[in-house]
This record gives sequence, structure tokens and C-alpha cells, in this order.
Amino acid sequence: MLGGSGYQMARRFVEEGCETLVAADFTNESHKMIPKGVAIAGDIAKKDDIHLLFEFPLYGKWGNFTSPRANRLVLHSDENNPYLKSIDKFATLVKEFKPSAVIVSGLHMMDNFPFKEGERVKLLSKLKKFMQSVPAEIPIHFEMAVFHEEKLMGELLEYVFPYADSLGLNEQELPNLHNKLMFGKVKKSSSQKPRVAKALDLMRAIYQKMRDMKPSDSKRYLTRIHMHTLAFQVIMTAHKSSWKNTKAAVAKASLTATRWVCGSASIDTAKSKMFMDDSFSVSLTSNSHRIPFNASAPVSCWDEQEYEMCVAPVLVCTQIYQTGGGGDNISSAGLLLQL
Repeated sequence: MLGGSGYQMARRFVEEGCETLVAADFTNESHKMIPKGVAIAGDIAKKDDIHLLFEFPLYGKWGNFTSPRANRLVLHSDENNPYLKSIDKFATLVKEFKPSAVIVSGLHMMDNFPFKEGERVKLLSKLKKFMQSVPAEIPIHFEMAVFHEEKLMGELLEYVFPYADSLGLNEQELPNLHNKLMFGKVKKSSSQKPRVAKALDLMRAIYQKMRDMKPSDSKRYLTRIHMHTLAFQVIMTAHKSSWKNTKAAVAKASLTATRWVCGSASIDTAKSKMFMDDSFSVSLTSNSHRIPFNASAPVSCWDEQEYEMCVAPVLVCTQIYQTGGGGDNISSAGLLLQL
């Protein structure tokens, strides 16, 4: 795991019985809270970075304002992750660790960070070199986040995206990436409840565009995209790729979303509801067909020319315990079954 949110993903992998290596700098005090099974590649920090999450419920009030949905506000003071300080130690230890996959995450800490001129490009160039050094048989997953800075998104498209096999993103990050790829602009607003057909079309477009723009110095093609929303999960995997168990993976990701938000290992249907319709179209094109929801077999999978698509509805938790960290846990759960 490389990057700030990698620690949250690592914890999920450990809970699922895996061992993980995380690139991060922690204080001696924070090291005491790291669970068994998580190895750290990094230095001892003088002080911890601070990430502060304010969770608020549906119809929560703050002064004269009322929240239309459960959500969170995240504030951070992070001086280590933007500089990728642990990358050298991580690159050395990865060779000994022999991982089943490498995950790059937390690069949103670079967004609008006050770097010196040219400093961020040097750091991303170093990350690119590391990603190029990973043996081709070890898949690299890039866990996205919301990026607002146009210049950073352009740099990521040059130094990071082409060197990953897999992408993880949510309903805001999907149109953000699509807009940047197709029109050169970051999309700063998106629907919190996107239509399945629209999401599938955006994923197809991103998949094709990424493969078309693969640079000559990359030995990898994009072969997997996992898109998670409040109402549904989608995983697409390229035919003849090494990814397996797509149907089981999207189901596990969906159940993990419910468990995480409700803060419970068991799922209480009385505390959940479905936001998906009784059927969905597989595309917005005029000749598209619809897939009806089947309660006895809720995960829908089908083959297209280059890839397999699997869609799973989410039992949306109505008594929310937490939302922060949900995407990291969901992505890890889906990725685990595909390695």
C-alpha cells in the first residue's frame, strides 16, 4: 500500500486474513495502534498528520442549514503524504515482501498543496519509476479520490494512470475523470444518485480512452475498473486478464458497504433500503436492453466484446454509524477476491 488512505485499505485486508505492507511515516505513539499483520515501510515521524472527519446525519442541523443527506466534512493537516516520503523504503521492501498486488492511493493529498515549482512533478516521476519497476505479473491498483486541481489531474494522467492495471473510484470521481479525459476539464459537480446506464457508459469510455493513450514506456493496460456508489457497485474486467471472481467480488464489495456504514458485521434488512430501480438499462444508447432485478440472484453479469460487466445493488444503511473510509474498505473487499 502506497499513500495516505492505504492504511485504511490495509486494515481491511488484515481483517480479511491478509498481510500488508504500508508506506507511511508514524510517530512512536501511533505505531502502538497499528494492528498485527500491517508492516510499515517508513520513518518515525516527529508528529502525526491530522485528518479530522465530521460525520453528519440526514436532516442534521448546523445553524440555519439542514443536511439533505448523510455525509462528512474532512479537514486535514498533512505534511508527510504529499511528499511521498516513504516511497524509497517501500520500493526496497516490496521486493522482499513479494505482494499479490500493489495499491497506490492518497494522492489527493497533493491537490492544491503548496509545492515549490516543479517539486510535485519530480515526486510523481519518482512514483512512475517505482510503478514501472513492479513486475508485470503483480497488478497495480490506483485508488482515486476527488481531484479539483486541473494541473494535478493532467500530471496524474501522465505519470500514474498509464502505469496501473486497475482503477477504483466513486460516483463523483467517475465523471471527474471522464470529463478530464474527453474534454480536458475537471468536472466539479456530479449526481449523488447516478443512473446505472450512465455510469456504465462512462466506464466504457474511460476504459477505451485509457487503452488508446497507453504510452510506449508502460507494460500495463487498464484491465479493471471498480466504481462504487451509494446505490450500486460495478466491476468491469477485461477478457483474458488475470482478474477472477468478478461476480463474487462485486457482491462482497456491496455487502462491505452496508456493513461499514451501519458499523455492524451482520446485516439487518430492517435498517436498510434499496435505491436501485426494479430494472436498469445497460447503456443510454437507443438499442440498449434492460436487466430486471432478481431478488434471488441480485448480482447481474454479462459479457461484452472486450470485458465482463457485473452490477450489484447496495442495501443502503438507514441508521448510519460512519461514512468516512467507506470507499477504501469497499475497494479493498472487491479487490481481494479478484487476486
